[in-house]
Amino acid sequence: MLYIFDEIDLIDDDFLETYKSLLSAERYEKMQKLRTPQKKKASAIAYMMLRFALSESYGINDAVEFIYTDKGKPLLKSYPDIHFNLSHSKGAVACVVSNKEVGVDVQYITPIKDSLAKRVLAESEYARYKSSPTQEEYFCELWTIKESYLKLIGKGITTELRDIVADEIKEKMIYKFNDYYYCVCGSQVLIKHLRREDFEQLYT
Repeated sequence: MLYIFDEIDLIDDDFLETYKSLLSAERYEKMQKLRTPQKKKASAIAYMMLRFALSESYGINDAVEFIYTDKGKPLLKSYPDIHFNLSHSKGAVACVVSNKEVGVDVQYITPIKDSLAKRVLAESEYARYKSSPTQEEYFCELWTIKESYLKLIGKGITTELRDIVADEIKEKMIYKFNDYYYCVCGSQVLIKHLRREDFEQLYT
């Protein structure tokens, strides 16, 4: 299941204070180290979304702890058969849970510099990008595919994005909503949009 929350701008300090008890000590410490209020909110919401997803999909209602691969990919310490991934971008957060290895990325559609496109896109992709009437959307779609694939295989951005050809990635699911592209690699999943009030269920 892919869970989406795109109302971070509506989250205030009172909301975080109310729900901070849902965060693990590790997540709260990580959140506190982030510099901007936007990033702190996104970090907290991402963890709360994971807790919501685990509760709804697997009946797990306790706080969860992470362990990490040597490449830094987080895994659930007590539930090795449940796979998850988190992502956030300018006001939106994505959380995916699956019984298979999975990666997710969300990106806000925004104008980009040609120099960035050259660094990120394979030669064939760059040619299509240059001729596209919607360059920002085309680039954003390819970026989310590549990022979610790297998160699936646990390599992060240590691999050159231009060495990955989006069309060659077989198991991927792309979803565009409002000003965002979402991509899940490794699993076909259903999509659920969350709202502030959904987090109240974590206290019931």
